[in-house]
Amino acid sequence: MSNKGPYSVAELKTLANGSQGWGKYLLLEKNQRKLKDGREVINLKVGDASGEIDVVCWDNCQISGQLENGYVVGVLGDMGTYNNRSQLTARRIKILEDDPAPYMRGPGVPVQKLHYEFKLLLNSIDNSFMKTLLERIFNEATEKMFVNAPAARKIHHHYTGGLLEHTLNVARSCKHAAESYPELNRDLLITGAILHDIGKIWEYEIKAAPQYTAAGRLMGHIVLGSELLNEKIKELRQEGMDFPDKLEWMLKHMILSHHGSLEFGSPVVPLFPEAFVLYMMDNLDAKLFVYKEKINENAGQDELFTSYDSFFGQYFFTYRLPSENNGGQDE
Repeated sequence: MSNKGPYSVAELKTLANGSQGWGKYLLLEKNQRKLKDGREVINLKVGDASGEIDVVCWDNCQISGQLENGYVVGVLGDMGTYNNRSQLTARRIKILEDDPAPYMRGPGVPVQKLHYEFKLLLNSIDNSFMKTLLERIFNEATEKMFVNAPAARKIHHHYTGGLLEHTLNVARSCKHAAESYPELNRDLLITGAILHDIGKIWEYEIKAAPQYTAAGRLMGHIVLGSELLNEKIKELRQEGMDFPDKLEWMLKHMILSHHGSLEFGSPVVPLFPEAFVLYMMDNLDAKLFVYKEKINENAGQDELFTSYDSFFGQYFFTYRLPSENNGGQDE
């Protein structure tokens, strides 16, 4: 196996069905089960810094070593599709001793650069109550957790640094909205953007891939975030700050309503403009991430459309119109 490849995940996804590929990946998920006909099958999800791919291991697959999440594995297999998704049917798998860190995915921009921008964003808040609250929340320990946390387990920004990247994207969009609509309170909108997913630092933990914590599974990040605000505002009042009741209500409401509807996990719907804008910008960033991912990982046979995605219930149009300022020419 060591004399073959390696291919990256992206290269594997461009191989035609039946092509053989070899690569080294981080083992993210493992599910072993027995089929109705008695055969055993192992389904894996593996990935590297460029993406992820599904692997199926039938009983004729040669496995060297113990398959455990978080280990780097060498995989030799045949490319195909199953349920309209790329899938590698493994012939041989070997557990390797490589450091898993280089195989872990992260934001497209260095985390250090994102962190610097985040600090500038915190310092841009003028309202004394919100500024003090943010300083109290983002102590050294919490800020370290925030910078390293994922934004989700699977759907969007699901990697170390993903929460920081997603939060900044949402905050940037909210900042532009405040510039376009002067009636919006800029500090309230940006503070809500910074805090809307703060509960995710306790909802997930990074192992080989993001996994729910017990608190995350039982309560979820919306409740955890609202409880954090309760705790910190109570501390400030005990120390003599006359934190306004209405501001407390509005900040909590922005956390509680940012999924937009009861159907998607919010206990209340947005009831004032800044809460509505936050919901829209949060949804926009998550959805744009999905479009980008689906277009980049296209495994369909059609030049212009991905395969049908059963999870999202649609195809994705892959053509990107060249930008004139980049010197692109339409085809």
